[in-house]
Amino acid sequence: MEPITDVMVEATALREIMEKFLYERLEDKLKKIKDLDEEKETALRKEYQLEVWLDTKSKRVKELTLITHAIKYQNPDARGSSLYASRDDNQGACYVSTANIKKPVHDVDGNAAALDIFKFLQLKHQEETLLSRMIRNDVALRLSLPAPEEKKDRWLQLFCAIKEMKGRVTSDTLAKQIYFPLADGKYHILAPLYPTSLVHEVYLQVKKRYADVTQEARKARREGNYHPHGYRDYPDLVVQNFGGSQPQNISQLNSERRGQAYLLPSLPPSWNSNGVRAPLGEESVFIKSFARKVKRLTNELKNFLIKVETLNSNSEIRKIRSDLVGKIIDELLVYSSEIQNLPPGWTAKPECLLNPAQKFWLDPERDDDVWQQEREITDWQNRIGHEFANWLNATLQTDRLRFGDAERLEWKKLLQKELAWLTPEIDL
Repeated sequence: MEPITDVMVEATALREIMEKFLYERLEDKLKKIKDLDEEKETALRKEYQLEVWLDTKSKRVKELTLITHAIKYQNPDARGSSLYASRDDNQGACYVSTANIKKPVHDVDGNAAALDIFKFLQLKHQEETLLSRMIRNDVALRLSLPAPEEKKDRWLQLFCAIKEMKGRVTSDTLAKQIYFPLADGKYHILAPLYPTSLVHEVYLQVKKRYADVTQEARKARREGNYHPHGYRDYPDLVVQNFGGSQPQNISQLNSERRGQAYLLPSLPPSWNSNGVRAPLGEESVFIKSFARKVKRLTNELKNFLIKVETLNSNSEIRKIRSDLVGKIIDELLVYSSEIQNLPPGWTAKPECLLNPAQKFWLDPERDDDVWQQEREITDWQNRIGHEFANWLNATLQTDRLRFGDAERLEWKKLLQKELAWLTPEIDL
């Protein structure tokens, strides 16, 4: 007797997954058939045997194409090409695209009557789909298939062809087209396609707002209590519908979303500076103006640190602490941008008591050449980081909490990390 190997165990599991899928679809179909006689039932059960089903569906898979960008979202009757964009196609671009998704959920275009093939190929075992296993010619998958090796090769070749574009790439009169002007009166015709995989990822992320842990976090905030998990809000969210009562005619992912897709507001940030006043009469903005602005956040951080002071530090505690400090830093960036948008030159007034570093930070457009030259040669950014760290240490310190150089360096590093990529937009 041959020993049972891990590959054989995996092959058995894959076989069970496939047969369960076919069994459930068979039972569902049997329930829907009226006047089912023994002959029809026998024929149908034979049709849903794994080898017979794979033989039939491998010949029909050519009716489907794996895609990430679909044309039918623009018009259900559009007959042009949809496209599949791999992560490598746009890797390293400086804008959000499908390539930013680590594991994109693929969509499929083609005959809606053949979508059961795609659902079969998307079955997962150990977080890997059957299609992925077919593409890499997985040994366990081959072992699970009930057929001679020659037939297995043919099945895998036909199923893997779902990634290949059928025919030449074309657009359609019902699709969107943009005429992009070139020199000499010429132009390109651009045919934008709907990023169905990216839209699905956004949909899944937004849906998390309905999760139980999210609801608990919202409740904790309303009641002023601590909660270990945060949550995201999506103001001005719009729901867009595709396909009407037949969302599957648009695409498989559209069917899974019941025709819904979320639209986020694509607007530049609106800074509300009403009531913002220059911090005149203050020796440091960290002591009064900014401290009042983030009092709730600093209290939340202090309460959290008191709560975990007797516990051993772990990744979750460090992450929560870092997130809370990050929120305080975010508020600092907003505060500084509001002050910087005030009419320049206010730091020249005699009632401005801020030290030079804070003047250089908060009044960057002051019309004074000598002052600007001094600003250029002074390491005021490092001084601001140091003052922020000292202020946060002092704010969090209690009889039970003690902070020193290690924490001061950590707060300063977190601030400098945020400022490193914001420097081109925010002069801080």
